[in-house]
Amino acid sequence: MTAGPSAEPQTDDPIPALIGAAFDAAREQPAPEQLVEIDKLLREEMTRLSTTATALSEHRSVRSRGWYALVNAVDRAEYALTFQNREGLAGALTVAELARRVIELRQVTAP
Repeated sequence: MTAGPSAEPQTDDPIPALIGAAFDAAREQPAPEQLVEIDKLLREEMTRLSTTATALSEHRSVRSRGWYALVNAVDRAEYALTFQNREGLAGALTVAELARRVIELRQVTAP
C-alpha cells in the first residue's frame, strides 16, 4: 500500500506557525531579533483582522451576540496593541497575548 496525500490540509497561511512561535517564546527564549519579528508580524495581522472585524460589526444588529463578539474582540486587540515590544520574558508574554488576540479575531471573523 502506498502512502496517499496527507490528511492535513496544505495551506500557505503562515499565521498558525507564527502563533505557535509566539506561545513557545517563553520556553525557548528566541533571540531578540526573532521576538521583534514575531511581534511585528502579529501586530500587522491584528491590524488587518481588526479592520475586517470592524467592517463586519457594521453589518450586524447593534447589541446582538455577533456584534458584541466582534466589537469586544476589536477592543481587546486594540488594548493589546498598546503593549510595548520588550525583550526576554516580558517580550515573550507580550507576543503570547498578541497571539491570543489574533486567534480571537480569526474566530470572530471566520465565515
